Amino acid sequence: MNEYREKPTALSERVFVSCGVYESLIYENRSLVPLLDDTGMQVRFVEARDGHNWENWRDRLREGPLVALPRPALDGLRVRNRRP
Repeated sequence: MNEYREKPTALSERVFVSCGVYESLIYENRSLVPLLDDTGMQVRFVEARDGHNWENWRDRLREGPLVALPRPALDGLRVRNRRP
């Protein structure tokens, strides 16, 4: 992380960052968001009233890929998931 902070570059068009407000790394996660934003990536940051646990991860499982995946990939998912 320290190397990335020295030379931040865009790794994707969009990125999803989520963490629980009771996680020990909450301040580090919060400080990462402006760094990612400054690279030109579209950043979606979500804080949950939770810790670093299964329930927190489970509740964000759908939102993360919807934000981070390229739009053509999402369009393909929508078509495949439609019922006949």
